Amino acid sequence: MRKLLLIPAVLMLSSCTVIDAYLMTHYDPNEYNNITVIRADAGQFKTKCDDAVASRANAERIAYETNAFKLYSENIPKNDDNYKAATSLNEIAQGLVERYNKGDPVSPVFCKLKFGAIENSAGLMQHVIGNRPR
Repeated sequence: MRKLLLIPAVLMLSSCTVIDAYLMTHYDPNEYNNITVIRADAGQFKTKCDDAVASRANAERIAYETNAFKLYSENIPKNDDNYKAATSLNEIAQGLVERYNKGDPVSPVFCKLKFGAIENSAGLMQHVIGNRPR
């Protein structure tokens, strides 16, 4: 009799696990691609900080990419943490653009630090997104 009671209990527990896994945000290849492009571009743009004209254009480009990533992440169900991270990443990029728009020259060191911060943050986000269940 005990064995008969154990079977429904095991089935109930395993079905709850399946439902819980289904409700989690799953791996999204588009989201992973977007953050990979941001990370790769930030790493490349960091090497171009000595050229003021190119670094300004690169700052605008990375701000566009991070904003697009934020907008993409915004309406994915159960994706609040990633949306918050995307918003923070976009704020870093927008801060760099605002610094260029002030008119004062931006030092190459500041540029490299900002692009480095974007690259590191994107790397962490890429790791988290890549580890989602498939």
